[in-house]
Amino acid sequence: MKSNTVPEFILHDVMLKIPYKWAAGEYMGEFLTQLKESGNIYSNRCPNCGRYSCPPRPVCGVCHTKTEPRDKWKAIGPQGTLLGFCVTEQSFMVPTTGKMLEVPYSIGIILLDGAPVTLQHRLAESDPEKLKPGMRVEAVFKPKEERLGNIFDIVHFKTIS
Repeated sequence: MKSNTVPEFILHDVMLKIPYKWAAGEYMGEFLTQLKESGNIYSNRCPNCGRYSCPPRPVCGVCHTKTEPRDKWKAIGPQGTLLGFCVTEQSFMVPTTGKMLEVPYSIGIILLDGAPVTLQHRLAESDPEKLKPGMRVEAVFKPKEERLGNIFDIVHFKTIS
């Protein structure tokens, strides 16, 4: 005689580590190389509509025109103005390290000096009472010998006023 019981499933959680690499491309590759080697943040401009991009892009995201070549890129920052921010208290695993992010942490939208362009990045300050739009901030880079050629070569932006 057949039983009408539902089978019990046994679940086993497994964390897979699947390393992979991808080409950053000519523009992003050069942007990251400059972060690593010189500690400079670069932007480029669309010759048609005048829009700036950071990181530099080969084609304007607005009018789809080819942007300025590498020899016309502009070094911007490392200081800027905080336009807005978000303080987060929920941790998650950082995909590039496999470690849980310490909370609280904050992310800011920074209008970098030198071009009308923003960059989103971590802020050193995570107390919402001590952050306000309009504050001046400055990029803090890893020591040159520790830089890997990724956006995290900028550790965070610290408040300077």
